[in-house]
Amino acid sequence: MFQQFYKPHPALKEFVNNIMIHEVKLDAIHTPRAFPIPPLPEHCLMFYVRDAIDVEDPITKERRSMPSSIVIGPNLNRHIMIPGRHHLMIKVGFQAGGLYRLLGIPMSELLCNDEFDGLDLLGSEMNEVNDRLGEAVSFFEMKTIVEEFLLRRSAKLKQLLPIDHVLPLLIKEQGLLKIDLLASEACLSIRQFERVFQQRIGLSPKHFSRLVRFAQAWIIKEQHPGISWIKVANECRYFDQMHLIRDFREFAGANPSVIEQELLESQTKFFNRLFH
Repeated sequence: MFQQFYKPHPALKEFVNNIMIHEVKLDAIHTPRAFPIPPLPEHCLMFYVRDAIDVEDPITKERRSMPSSIVIGPNLNRHIMIPGRHHLMIKVGFQAGGLYRLLGIPMSELLCNDEFDGLDLLGSEMNEVNDRLGEAVSFFEMKTIVEEFLLRRSAKLKQLLPIDHVLPLLIKEQGLLKIDLLASEACLSIRQFERVFQQRIGLSPKHFSRLVRFAQAWIIKEQHPGISWIKVANECRYFDQMHLIRDFREFAGANPSVIEQELLESQTKFFNRLFH
């Protein structure tokens, strides 16, 4: 398995936080096995460069195949990913509010689906990008192809506002900053802040803050399987373990013990991170 996070081209840092490449190759005697993906506060553009990947809803058990490229905006649901024998994914992780600035679409409009075909939101140029990625022979070349595409799109970015400098603070502080303080830093009234926040993030500040804290709890458990849920709750500054369980039921659709078992049984390790 290979997984690496890269800093984006300097000209992209205004709206792109990171680029990740994740590859898993299996030989003929191993059968690909599913791995869980949590809802995260990061909006993304993803490319599946080699074998197709399926995604299963853990509640309905409905399975669907992913297009070669997808856009993920506000996401509030856990998914089960079933990779092929040669899984190679490139993820562009946007700065908080960066996907809105790229697309010019209020993120609240993307709540209707968990993901969108990249062709539908970014146009036919995605066909060329997908073809070039399929022909690339190195990770560096793949990263360069994706960056070149984003650099071309960056000429039409929505205006950078003070709130775009404030949004990462919520992630840095695990969602525990007060809205009136954030609004003041963004030079907005509380009502204006909530409206612009919803436009850029797709969720209310309170809901997004809870998602940030939940995601941090998931990531800690993912990276440290032996840690107790009580300690996870304390590290993420939950009032008590019951508040953590409530968030897991809402965002993951399951109790923490179910998620713990899924992570232990997962053959493909996928180490998420929170960026600010």
